[in-house]
Amino acid sequence: MSKKTEEASPAQGNTPIDNKIAAVRDLIFGENIQQYNSEFQDVYNKINDVKSGNNAAISEAVANLEGQVADLERLVDDKLQDLSAELDKRLTELDEEKADRRKLGMALEKIAQMLQD
Repeated sequence: MSKKTEEASPAQGNTPIDNKIAAVRDLIFGENIQQYNSEFQDVYNKINDVKSGNNAAISEAVANLEGQVADLERLVDDKLQDLSAELDKRLTELDEEKADRRKLGMALEKIAQMLQD
């Protein structure tokens, strides 16, 4: 316990000295320190303004990109549906063409049989 009281007593003894040093510092540098504090405050304010502006710009850019991605997804889905419909249509046409060939083949066979008879 004696160590704790010894450590605490120098801190208490330094307080009046610290106050005197602070008073002398304020007398010598008081005006400059106030000017520096004012300039630092201006810099901090500008940094915060830029930071909030950047955050707003980033949020706007993210929202814009999300909208563009959503539009792109819709366009891709629409294009995919169009291509799928076109493919189905062409497959149907191909099937019909094959059916027409079969009909043509059958008609030619009938003609050939008629010619033979």
